[in-house]
Amino acid sequence: MSLSPLVLQGLCFGFTEKPLFRDLSLTLGEENPTVILGPSGCGKTTLLRLMAGLLPAPPAPPLLGPPGAAAFVFQEPRLLPWYRVLENVTLPLNRTLGKKEAESRARHFLSLVSLDDKLRAYPGELSGGQQQRVSMARAFAYGAPLILLDEPFQSLDIPLRLELMDLLLELLRRRQRRAVMVTHDPREALYLGERVLVLAQPPGGIILDETVSLPRKDRTYGSPALAGLEGALLKALASNR
Repeated sequence: MSLSPLVLQGLCFGFTEKPLFRDLSLTLGEENPTVILGPSGCGKTTLLRLMAGLLPAPPAPPLLGPPGAAAFVFQEPRLLPWYRVLENVTLPLNRTLGKKEAESRARHFLSLVSLDDKLRAYPGELSGGQQQRVSMARAFAYGAPLILLDEPFQSLDIPLRLELMDLLLELLRRRQRRAVMVTHDPREALYLGERVLVLAQPPGGIILDETVSLPRKDRTYGSPALAGLEGALLKALASNR
C-alpha cells in the first residue's frame, strides 16, 4: 500500500510581523517516517499544526483527508486522569463510531501496544512509558492517515526510548500511516527517520534535507554507519543558532 503524498507549496505563515515560514515548499513521498529537527523557535511544532490543517495559512496546506485527518502524539501523554485507559482511547472514537465498535477498536490497539492488562487502570497507576503507549494507541486507533509526533520520547531514558521507537515503527509497518515527528536528538532522528529535515531560524526554511539509505535492520542508536549523517545534522544545527 503506497502513501498519499503530502505537499506544501509556497507556505507563508507567522504569528507576528516576522514570518516563521516564507514561501516554504515541501513534498513528502514514500519516505516514512519524516523527522524534523531545528533550533527552538524555528517553527517545528507550528509546521506540524499546519500539516494537520489546524492553523490557517495562505495558501492553505492540503490535508490528507477531511478535518480530523491527523492524530497527535505529544511529549506528555495528555491522558485524562479521571478516565481509565480504555476510556481514554475510546473518547475520540465515540464521535464517529458506535460504543461497541469504538471499544473493540480501542482494545485492539491497546493489545498492539501490550496493554491488555491495563484497560481498567487509571493513568496515575501507569509508568511514564505505559502512559505514552496509551497515547500512541489512541493516535493509531483514531484512524487518521497522518500521525504527527511532537517530541514524544524526549522525557524518557534511552532504553525506554528505544523500546517505544521500535513500537512506533512496528505500528507504522502494520497500519501504513504517514508519520512526521519533531525531535531535538539527531541520533533519534536517524534511528527512526527515512527522511530527516533541519529547519533554519525564521524565516530560513529547510537548510538540510537528507534521505537515510541505511537499511532498517542495520541501524542502531548512535550507529557508526550513520556517523557521517549525524555529523551533517549537528553541523547544520550548530550553524543555525
